[in-house]
Amino acid sequence: MSAGDRPVATIGAGADRTPGPARLHPPDNGLLMTDIDNMSDDELDAYLARRDSPKKAAPGALEYGWTLIIAGFLGGFASLQLLLSQRALEADPYANLSCDVNELLACSTFLTSWEGSLLGFSNSYLGLAGFGGMILLGIYLLIKRSLPTVMWVAMSAATVLAFLFLLWFQYTSFFEAGTLCPWCLVIWAALIPFITHTAGQAHANLSNNGSVVWRMRWPIIIIWVAIIALFAFFYFYDTWAYELGWS
Repeated sequence: MSAGDRPVATIGAGADRTPGPARLHPPDNGLLMTDIDNMSDDELDAYLARRDSPKKAAPGALEYGWTLIIAGFLGGFASLQLLLSQRALEADPYANLSCDVNELLACSTFLTSWEGSLLGFSNSYLGLAGFGGMILLGIYLLIKRSLPTVMWVAMSAATVLAFLFLLWFQYTSFFEAGTLCPWCLVIWAALIPFITHTAGQAHANLSNNGSVVWRMRWPIIIIWVAIIALFAFFYFYDTWAYELGWS
């Protein structure tokens, strides 16, 4: 058979060999290349749109956003009050601060110690910046309902840092200063739900398998607060008894 007598293979529309997105990227989600070859143009466009669309956010974004906003306002207001109190002490070391309630509930002891300016300047500036960022992030979540993966990684790091700072400040309050700063207690109350909610949301969004921390967030918060309250009660029991006239 001569070359001119050889049968010529024809390619129909259903077997288009033109390189396209399906040819340039390996198939995913369990699809085989033959499955993609058999797709119509509309099916292929829908598949590529699903594959390239952002990952669906884990449930709870709305609650998490509101938690960030509320905790941010509480913590920011407390940080501002601490900053104003510190400035008042700098102007008058004998100033009568509203947060100095009694021997146990007092902020002046903490504000005049080195722990009050951990990085060489007032910790209140860190609080204002951090809680302000929480408010902005909460507003963003209410609008977008999700965060990019890199932001969840950053929030995970922020959660670890906030947890370590919280433990350190609680240690200094109980064992170093020996007092409970009222505005610091407000900051603690803002940080505990922030840490718990962020840990749960970050884990759920990064793992795609849900998060036991998120499911148990409110029991964790209640138990955490109860442990601190009970420890403060028994650790300072003699002082409580004296201040409240129990002894």
